[in-house]
Amino acid sequence: MTHHPAITLSRSFGSGGTQVGFLAARQLNWRFCDRRILSQAARALGIPIERLANQEERPSGFLEQLLNLTAFASPEVPYTPPLELPIYSRELFEAERSVMLHLLDRAPAVIVGRGGFFALNDRPNTLHVRIQADVAYRARYLVEYGYAPHVDAAQEMVVKSDRNRSAFIREISGREWADPQNFDLVLDISRIGLEGCATQVVEAAKHHCKHA
Repeated sequence: MTHHPAITLSRSFGSGGTQVGFLAARQLNWRFCDRRILSQAARALGIPIERLANQEERPSGFLEQLLNLTAFASPEVPYTPPLELPIYSRELFEAERSVMLHLLDRAPAVIVGRGGFFALNDRPNTLHVRIQADVAYRARYLVEYGYAPHVDAAQEMVVKSDRNRSAFIREISGREWADPQNFDLVLDISRIGLEGCATQVVEAAKHHCKHA
């Protein structure tokens, strides 16, 4: 069976990793899949998208803790009220994994977040990338782009988001989210910048993936 090439891109909150994924997808002429996965998973579960947005990359029990501080899950996902009836992380993860595989049956894609590196761990022809940066860089990024009122608040948001996403990955996979062994390529965006990261992701995909 031939598998379309794919990139999973894990990014720390405030790193600009989503933009890296978008640029890489545009250069490769692949699909860019971010909230599309969440919305299709919501339809599969028969639940409005607004009610699932707050469960993205959160372990059970961490939802209100993060929302009380950040007011949004990531730069792409606006604040919505907490779920009235919880949809547990495992259920959402499995639904999103099914959507990922369905999309990749049709075309090459860059898949951002959603635990993609674990969901597609055994899938051939897939490059797993992590985009990261230190807390200070990410805090400045959040303030610069209007996601936080000042650096102190942004730093607290970053630390809590890292803790939350780490717990989610540990809950569904038993792995440590930041472990470089989970990935084929780890890039520090504070060192090489947005365009540099995108270029390295594209080059790595061309070497790692068939028909990239």
